[in-house]
Amino acid sequence: MSNFVCIHGHFYQPPRENPFTGKVPEQPSAAPWHDWNERITEESYAANANARILDGNGEVARTVSTYQSISFDFGPTLLSWLEEAEPETYRAIIEADGASAMRFGGHGSAMAQAYNHTILPLSNQRDKVTQVRWGIADFEQRFGRRPEGMWLPETAVDTESLDILAREGIKFTVLSPYQAASVEGIDGSWSDVDGGRIDTRVPYLIDLGQGRSIVIFFYDGPLSREIAFDGLLKDGKALAHRLVAAVGEPVESPRLGHVATDGETYGHHHRHGEMALAVALETIDADPAASLTNYPEFLTSAPPTLRAAIVEDSSWSCAHGVERWRADCGCHTGREPTGHQRWRGPLRSALDWLRDELIGPFQSIGGELLEDPWRARDDYISVVLGGSVEDFLDLHARPDLDTDQRRKAIGLLEIQEHAMLMYTSCGWFFDDISGLEAVFVLRHAGRACELAREMLGLDLEPELMARLEAAPSNLERVNGRVVYEREVSPFVRRH
Repeated sequence: MSNFVCIHGHFYQPPRENPFTGKVPEQPSAAPWHDWNERITEESYAANANARILDGNGEVARTVSTYQSISFDFGPTLLSWLEEAEPETYRAIIEADGASAMRFGGHGSAMAQAYNHTILPLSNQRDKVTQVRWGIADFEQRFGRRPEGMWLPETAVDTESLDILAREGIKFTVLSPYQAASVEGIDGSWSDVDGGRIDTRVPYLIDLGQGRSIVIFFYDGPLSREIAFDGLLKDGKALAHRLVAAVGEPVESPRLGHVATDGETYGHHHRHGEMALAVALETIDADPAASLTNYPEFLTSAPPTLRAAIVEDSSWSCAHGVERWRADCGCHTGREPTGHQRWRGPLRSALDWLRDELIGPFQSIGGELLEDPWRARDDYISVVLGGSVEDFLDLHARPDLDTDQRRKAIGLLEIQEHAMLMYTSCGWFFDDISGLEAVFVLRHAGRACELAREMLGLDLEPELMARLEAAPSNLERVNGRVVYEREVSPFVRRH
């Protein structure tokens, strides 16, 4: 068999916990569920763990886990919530990776994800490294193995981010075909493939210099869009036939037909989408024209023979590159009225200012308390994941610190944690700074300010609020400062 099919689902929710309380607040827009995590779990995450397949009479014939047959990644912050709030679904996801490894030649289908879904091309180098290392560490603790691939949030990519992935041992990632700039032919000449004109049925090698490289799978863009937006999920068998047909007639060398969408497409965005997916997977399994696979298994039989170059600072959900997360580029969710997004730039600028103001004290005071502050930050994920604070400090703190100094060292690292969480991409993705997701990032910024005041005697909040005033909402007489005062200030301790 030389034709293969792979379906990738990117499952993700932002960290919805209020950082001041540790609890997910009630979200009326998710009613009758308590919050959006609960609602989407029932509609998609749990549904895909027990997808129903009907018989000819419309009765449930059996249930299957679609996770065992697809490629997938789950956001670490979502898995953290699922582990506590929905342990049965959580276990089903972890166990599916083991089952997929048995099916696909020892290669589990789960991919890692950069930790809290920040747009890496807009991050500084230190944050890129920590995001990748935290994502890997989280994956290893949950799935019990080293990840072979990593999903980039919003598939937002630049060469520096790819190089960091390669340095950390990541073999491959997945991008949109519109993120391919050019391809090297067998004769050594390069051809432009802009506008999605790349052959998506083979993997490509990205040369990163100094002997490093990474493999890119560019997914089938038009077919992925049909699944996500154009109704192809209405019929699982039709979906299967389209996926197999997209690979083309069998040839001597292996080829891969593959698609990538938000995992929530299957059940949340499209009701009963998980059922259509289950039928599609069983139909492909029964089709002699193609076999299901995952990315790492396919690589073992079809390593890349061609090189490609990427479109720098590009993503899968913004036609303008990565402007959706820093500018009024015109990309929006399609809700009416759409309004403007002039708040995006000032919001990012204000948070960049806060991040940079926190770096100096972290390096100077952290250098007095920690052997290597940045190495300690990269390893702090062990504490986030429930590891011993004392063991962590024994490894990273300078000797002979007293109790208050050890507490301050941990406080510095907690500040840095919130300084990264405030960049979760959803804060800019939606249509207004007053929305739920923008409030999430502002609360993490507020928590970082609170800790900086308590631990360092550094009061950064007044200047942050002044800068947020430049971020105009679509609501009358509302700006970023007003949103902060309404949604963040009531939680901040100032004494």
